[in-house]
Amino acid sequence: LAGALHDLLQRVNEDVQREQIRAEQEKDMLHAVGHEIVSPLQSLMVLHGQPNDPSARYVQRMQQAVRVLYGSASPSEALQSTQVNVAAINLNVFLKHVADNASAIDIPDVRFIAPEETVHASADEYSLEDVITHVLQNAQRYRAATSEITIALSATEAQATITITNVGPAINDALIDKIFEYGVSEAGGAASAGHRGQGLYVAKTYMAKMGGTITASNTADGVSFVLTLVRV
Repeated sequence: LAGALHDLLQRVNEDVQREQIRAEQEKDMLHAVGHEIVSPLQSLMVLHGQPNDPSARYVQRMQQAVRVLYGSASPSEALQSTQVNVAAINLNVFLKHVADNASAIDIPDVRFIAPEETVHASADEYSLEDVITHVLQNAQRYRAATSEITIALSATEAQATITITNVGPAINDALIDKIFEYGVSEAGGAASAGHRGQGLYVAKTYMAKMGGTITASNTADGVSFVLTLVRV
């Protein structure tokens, strides 16, 4: 029995050592990729640095993402340590811009439903756009063909609410409370298909840092994500 336990413990230790080596190699590879991206990204910042260039905000978001993740121990730790610069933003203008430019990232037929009043909220512009983009990409994967994705803005005296809705299959009841956790995805073979269960985790993390919330629920014919922010 002692010999069997010794052999078992040795195999466990070997497995742990192999996993540590694999993790270190993956970390080194990510750092190398990040290092090689930084230089051409700085060049893109110069080429698309004009305020009226529609590409500028996407390049700036890329730069922010590299800054957040590069050199960190893990993606989840990097995202948790991210600092956001919160300010008052005009959500009517901001959301119209996001909806109008969604087709540029292969998400067509996104419609913004604006309220009659102008709504300002406390948020970080780039972080909020990251949040909405992740939700839109999720909606794009699951929506019914030819259907619209809608972004609706509403507000109370104290709170601004952004509701993103798509027509399509419902979220699995077993996952609906877990989809905002890191590494959780409904997509089969998520990691191999490029879905690492990271997007909605990023969305929840950034919303919390901006003093807001994000929730998901099934509707009669699809899924609805509700984002709340402090109105100013």
